[in-house]
Amino acid sequence: MQSMFRDIKLFFQIFLIIFIISFFIFNGAAFFDLVSYKINKLTEIVKKELIRTPPFLANFSSESGMLPPISNIISGGSHIINLPAIPIEAESSNLLEMPQFDIKAPILEVETSDSGTIYKKLKQGVVLYPGSDIPGKGYSIIIGHSSQYPWESGRYKSVFSLLNQLEQGDRIYVFWDQKPLVFEVRDKNIFLPWPKGTESTETIFPPSDEITLILQSCWPVGVASKRVAVKTVLVR
Repeated sequence: MQSMFRDIKLFFQIFLIIFIISFFIFNGAAFFDLVSYKINKLTEIVKKELIRTPPFLANFSSESGMLPPISNIISGGSHIINLPAIPIEAESSNLLEMPQFDIKAPILEVETSDSGTIYKKLKQGVVLYPGSDIPGKGYSIIIGHSSQYPWESGRYKSVFSLLNQLEQGDRIYVFWDQKPLVFEVRDKNIFLPWPKGTESTETIFPPSDEITLILQSCWPVGVASKRVAVKTVLVR
């Protein structure tokens, strides 16, 4: 009996090791993107805390009529929407920029909804889904890979691996025909698409009067069963 339990334990240990190795082989790039993002996010929080004015000093300044530190004035003005500088990459291609993740990707167009054609284009960047409006003109959908086999070619195999990390109020930039567009995140949703589910991008985020851009990818990372969609609206 003890020998049987020992064999079962050994089997699960080997299975776990194989699973972990396989995970890193197939999803290593996306995993390290997530770890790097979390570390950078934590670093930003620590930096903000270091320069934050202590509450007792803030109260003293307001009661005495003294002006708050410059750092507070700058951080308090985050509602101001400034147009970003046009990157060099936007001079030769329409471009999507997500500064939160330090990601810039060409936005490619296709004239067919053939999955094979779209798949080839996704190796070169992100794709404006055929039939949707160009960004800034109505209702647009951009799709990208969240992960891909390590032996597949292309630089954008995990370009949307951090899509679910976007939060309400975050801003992303689109440079279309070298014109900068600023979009702000309003909502996000994970859904099971047809034919396994009943949802689609248009049903979870119906078109409206707002100029909308949806960013969409497979979910969870490394699995294509569901979709994650992030709704952004044009703010400038």
